[in-house]
Formats: sequence, structure tokens, C-alpha cells
Amino acid sequence: MTDSGRDGCADTEASADGGRIDATYIQRWREDVSACLARLLPGFEARFGYPPGRHTIGGPAGEEEVASMANTCPPGDLLAWYREVREVCLPDVGNGFFVHDPGLVARREVTAVRGRCAEEVVVFASDGGGTLFAMEAVSGSPVYRLPAGEVVAGVYRSDNQRFDVVADDLAGFLDRQRDAVEEFVATGTAVDL
Repeated sequence: MTDSGRDGCADTEASADGGRIDATYIQRWREDVSACLARLLPGFEARFGYPPGRHTIGGPAGEEEVASMANTCPPGDLLAWYREVREVCLPDVGNGFFVHDPGLVARREVTAVRGRCAEEVVVFASDGGGTLFAMEAVSGSPVYRLPAGEVVAGVYRSDNQRFDVVADDLAGFLDRQRDAVEEFVATGTAVDL
């Protein structure tokens, strides 16, 4: 994306987290999670009593899709992710795990959080239980867990104890998700983030 597509955004294309989110990291994450799914899906119905949904780790988002997020001011590490993975859909891992596609990120309902912290945010992921995951528009920012709460004029408000930082940065969040997938495949037990 060009700098003009990021006017008014504080972050730059460079990742402030020391480059933890790069093509090598993303490829390794994709391989690890794909290997877990290859162990999970055969025999899934016999193990859990229902057929599995469609599990996908998408290819790169198109430049138009990435550009559509310009008004959300996505951080550079999230942009790096989308240049390699458009979306993640794991409906049967725990209660589900989803990294939203750029179009859904661009149509965001939540633009800020208030309560345990007060930040402008970009919601980029969710689980199947109504919890959203968001980060500030700065690379290396923490990832917040937003359980079901009130949203008024784009502002999420909650005093719920689960509204908290779930990871120090995007890579930490993705690491926790990969670990949760591995745990679910090994034990059938959902790990709550």
C-alpha cells in the first residue's frame, strides 16, 4: 500500500515488533496449523459426533482488498499478515476461530474501546462465542479480548473482567492461537483465550 493510502494513520509499513510478522513467520504458522488440521479432520465426525465444517487458511489478500482497509488505519504487522493470509476460518477448533478478511475489517462496527482501557482499535478476529479480538493501529500493539459488550457509535464498552490484553502483539496472539489448535487436536479440549 502506498503512504497516501495511510494518510492520518500513525503507523508505518515497518513493523515495530522487530519484524516478528514476516513471510517466514507466516509460512511457519500456516504449516503448523495446516499439519494440525491434517490430524484433526480425518475421523472428526467419529470423535466429536458431527461432521466438520470447512476449515481454511486463505492465500494472500489482493491489493484492492488491502487498500480497502486504509480508513481503519491497520498496523503494519496486520498488513504484512494480510499480504500472506487473507482469512482464517477454523469453525470446529474449540468454539471456532476466525481471522477476518480485509473487507470485514474495513466494515468495522467497533472503532474504539472504553472500560478497562481506552484505545482506538482495529477488530481483526473473533471466536464462535461472540468474542472479538482487536489491536491498536500501531505495529507491536497488544491484542485485546472483547467479550460480548455494549457497542454505541462504534465504541465498545465493558467492565467485564475478560476484557483484557490477551497477547503482547499480533505474533503473540497468533502463537497462542496455534498453540490452542495444537491443544485441541491433541486433547479435544478448547483453550479459552
